[in-house]
Amino acid sequence: MPPPVHITDAAARLVQRGHEAFTMGALAREAGLSRATLYRRARSRDAVLAELAKRGAAVQTPRRVRERILDACRVVFTRAGFDAATLDDIAGEAGVGVATVYRHFKDKESVIVAFVDQLGPRRALREALARPSGDVRADLERVAADVLRHASTDMDLMRLALLERLRGGRWAEQMKSSPLRALPMLARLLRPYVERGALGPGDAQRMAQAFAGMLFGIIVRAALDDERLADPDDTARFITRVFLDGLAPRRRR
Repeated sequence: MPPPVHITDAAARLVQRGHEAFTMGALAREAGLSRATLYRRARSRDAVLAELAKRGAAVQTPRRVRERILDACRVVFTRAGFDAATLDDIAGEAGVGVATVYRHFKDKESVIVAFVDQLGPRRALREALARPSGDVRADLERVAADVLRHASTDMDLMRLALLERLRGGRWAEQMKSSPLRALPMLARLLRPYVERGALGPGDAQRMAQAFAGMLFGIIVRAALDDERLADPDDTARFITRVFLDGLAPRRRR
């Protein structure tokens, strides 16, 4: 059985006021019921959402609301910086109440950590680790191109993160979740190739530092000089060639 009409009506009022990720507690208060009575009559939050969807309500899942909050961070942090940005600013940009932000994140620090973690470099490396191709050149070119592509999109934020680290500001510790923290993941990507003799000889950690150094050197220079990054795919191929082959001219056969 679907939830009673008056419960669905109460849920619709919450959604209209911007509470897309409403809790059953909020719904119980809106419907004038105890939580126990609400669960007995409505069964679950999913059942209520399903009934709202039948009415044509644009209901968003908690995951989608979390993504909206993190998307809003991109705008707010670029505009105001980490120090000046507030959770109220982020909530306003995301189109949700500040209570919704607190339901997904404990505090401002956890918002910043989650936001930085989903930026390009770590995401690109996680994807490469999940699906290695077996070809070290192909994997490194893919990682480098993805990192450069995301960095080009997030250049203002890359600059903000870099300056925060350099000045040792309040959020510098959280910036350790930035590209420099991607080194252990890059070493994990390289280690199997070293172990089977496809790369090296040498230490995977030092190799990761060398490759990342070239990659992020290009990003840092562009960020500090306020320049556009060159074509990500072409730059990725160049960096990978230098890393794997060096700069010695190739002999013609």
